[in-house]
Amino acid sequence: MPSTPEDLARLLDPEYLAHVDGLELADIRRMRSECQEAEAALSYLRRLIQGRLDIVHAYMERPEGSAAPDLSSVVENLAGILAGPGRSTGPSRNPVLYSPDTEEMAELTVELDGILGADEVAQLASLDDAQLADLAGRLRDLENRVSAERRGLHERIDTLQAELVERHKSGTASLDGLLT
Repeated sequence: MPSTPEDLARLLDPEYLAHVDGLELADIRRMRSECQEAEAALSYLRRLIQGRLDIVHAYMERPEGSAAPDLSSVVENLAGILAGPGRSTGPSRNPVLYSPDTEEMAELTVELDGILGADEVAQLASLDDAQLADLAGRLRDLENRVSAERRGLHERIDTLQAELVERHKSGTASLDGLLT
């Protein structure tokens, strides 16, 4: 599974699909699977980012002049916090993998942990409004980048899928291999 920035860069490189029309079906399927696995990993990472951003917002969106919530009240209300307002209700893709291998996610989560690691969540109450806003901005920037990378992978998956469909429609691919 692509789990490094180099792997992801290779998949997102415009040359990745440059000669797709001349590839064997097995190669196209392998490429599609590779992109689907990378997209699933990024989708999982995006959910982690959103969860941490929701927690930061729980500290930011308190009534004017009130003290920051303590960690125990945040934990007590975690389900409501993580449900978060403003979640996209648009259509989503059904990922091939629902939770990528933790070891393979390690490199993808390094940047997230550098912004707000799980251990630092307990320290959010000690941050002032400007520090919380900066933290939220950095998490949002990371989420935007991950979302753009996912869109790029979606485009590749769609292109590869369209190539497979076209080959089957035109008869250049065997119907025996349709289900693989």
